[in-house]
Amino acid sequence: MTMTEQGGDLWQHRLSDFRDTVAREPMPGCGATAVISADLGLALVLKGLHLSQQHDASAPRRALVEECESLKKRLAPLAEEDIAAFEAFMAAVSRDENDDGRRDTRHEAAENAVEVPLKTAQLCDAALALAHQAGDHIEAQFVSDAVAGARLIHAALHSVLLNVSANAGQLGSDAARDRALYARDGLARRADALLATITANASD
Repeated sequence: MTMTEQGGDLWQHRLSDFRDTVAREPMPGCGATAVISADLGLALVLKGLHLSQQHDASAPRRALVEECESLKKRLAPLAEEDIAAFEAFMAAVSRDENDDGRRDTRHEAAENAVEVPLKTAQLCDAALALAHQAGDHIEAQFVSDAVAGARLIHAALHSVLLNVSANAGQLGSDAARDRALYARDGLARRADALLATITANASD
């Protein structure tokens, strides 16, 4: 029985089980894996904030910790949402070509298969913005953790946007496709700019 067939909260499975399932099964795919990576990246940023706060407590740092913790709670469930969206999309694509409802079902499933990665990328964007803000509040000995976290988040954002690129053409109209690709491009550019700033600030 695969991990996805076992059901339950994805986060309750052993990390080795997740890794091995990714290596062998259609799901979880790159979207769910990107969520896990982004969540771990945000945890590294939080590590820098938490440990710095233990050494020298401040209200701005505490506020950033609370924002990051809140974002982690919103990001984590998207791993399972991604699995559900893409399983539904694959089921819609594999329906009998003579099925009258196949086209509409495929378009509806494609909308969700694009919406969930975009939502993930938007939360990754918010996580990068928090990593940028956190830079001034993390002690020097923890900066490498925070920058590594930002790089993981950046990679996750670009990874999940690959699903938008792959499935936008299955949307029901050219306008819907163009909106999705426009959102993809904007998120990618912003992520690149944020990571460049975070990296430059860390090296100053």
